[in-house]
Amino acid sequence: MQTQVQKESIENAIEQAKLFGMLKYLPEGELTHAPFSLSPYSISTSELLEMIELTPYFSELMINVSQDWGFLDETLSPISKTDPFLKMLLDLREHEVSQSRQLLVQRNDFFLIKDDIGKGGHDSSSSGEDTSASALRQVEINTVSASFPFLITQLTRLHQHIFEQIIPNNPLKPVVDSFAKAIKDYGSTDAIMLLVSQPAESNRFDQLGLEQLLWDEYKIQTVRKTLTEIYENGSLSEGHLILAGKKVAITYYRAGYTPEDFSTSCAIKGRQLIEASSTIQVPDLAMQLAGMKKIQQVLTRPEILSNFVSEEISKRFRKTFVGMHSLDEIIETPEGEISASEWASINPEKYVLKPQREGGGNNYFGKDIPKKITEMKREEQDAYILMEKIKAKTHQAILVVNGKVEKHTSVSEIGRFGICFAENGVVQSNEDVGYLVRTKAKNVNEGGVCSGFACLNSLAKA
Repeated sequence: MQTQVQKESIENAIEQAKLFGMLKYLPEGELTHAPFSLSPYSISTSELLEMIELTPYFSELMINVSQDWGFLDETLSPISKTDPFLKMLLDLREHEVSQSRQLLVQRNDFFLIKDDIGKGGHDSSSSGEDTSASALRQVEINTVSASFPFLITQLTRLHQHIFEQIIPNNPLKPVVDSFAKAIKDYGSTDAIMLLVSQPAESNRFDQLGLEQLLWDEYKIQTVRKTLTEIYENGSLSEGHLILAGKKVAITYYRAGYTPEDFSTSCAIKGRQLIEASSTIQVPDLAMQLAGMKKIQQVLTRPEILSNFVSEEISKRFRKTFVGMHSLDEIIETPEGEISASEWASINPEKYVLKPQREGGGNNYFGKDIPKKITEMKREEQDAYILMEKIKAKTHQAILVVNGKVEKHTSVSEIGRFGICFAENGVVQSNEDVGYLVRTKAKNVNEGGVCSGFACLNSLAKA
């Protein structure tokens, strides 16, 4: 049972979280604090530096991939035959006005693997390369709606009041600075930022924090609209997207990555209107497609990856990759050659089955994998990839959710924020700007904070 001192300390932390704007909406509309941990996650200097060093290289990879429409089309078109959402995104290119400027705000997510694995996370079906030099295993790279720069900045402030050795973190300011620079580069003195939101946005406060700082620092207005509202209220004038009587210099997507965001024809027309304009999209269509799970899977193949990065960087990337396969791929196993779908059905605890979706809550684990594979038609299998399940390092954590406190054996996913400016695909500036940690109970599969699966956390020096 908690002592009175512990109870008061936790209650004080919850009140400070609310004071700092760490808020979210519950499904019924009630306000509560965003879930957070009171156990900062320890990381070694070498692991931290490796993540920071890799961020710009991964950003450049995404820029390079996004510039190769032939590769994107060849890789994704077969999937679009059975995936209406992906087909809709690919069809948007008909309405696209290519822009010379690109701004990528991405987040690259990793787990640190268990020490007892010998720091070699690949299973027998993967490349067999020596991965002893890295304890990192990449989960995914998010090229669209890389969320939580505001909330995690505020949590770092909170943790710095309570704990020692917290690693400084403020991704909020550089993200906002990048928006301001893009708007300035657009060339209209009174231009605005459009934030594309979902109709029932539970993570609104993370977005409001960005909007507020953009106004406080640069006096740049943000207009928040759903895709449907953009179609209903927006217009084109000499190639510019016009909303609220002003030119939209940049369009920042915090929606548009799930089929639900395009549930009506008006929502699709809203995205088409954006694509037909000169607004700088964060991310643009090609960069959104570059972040697809299928692209991630194909890039684990050395012969493909080497088309986009140097051999030296390719080797460093591959040390962080885990096995990823299409379901019909023939792989080598201890029992001989077998299709990836058959092998995963026999060993479902070793894999995660992922569709081409972002936002969490879409993946299949354990016994649900063979069940889902059995239910799928053969042609539907192209829309899924199998990813080796990462055996993440565990630790004890105190998690605070909706005012309640629980202690769990947990795992922590670490994301590094990266900002990259490019001109016609040529990188102009490229940097790592901070981190996001999400801590969850070991038995929880998904990692979404506002969807209720994980808690925000900070990094501490080991």
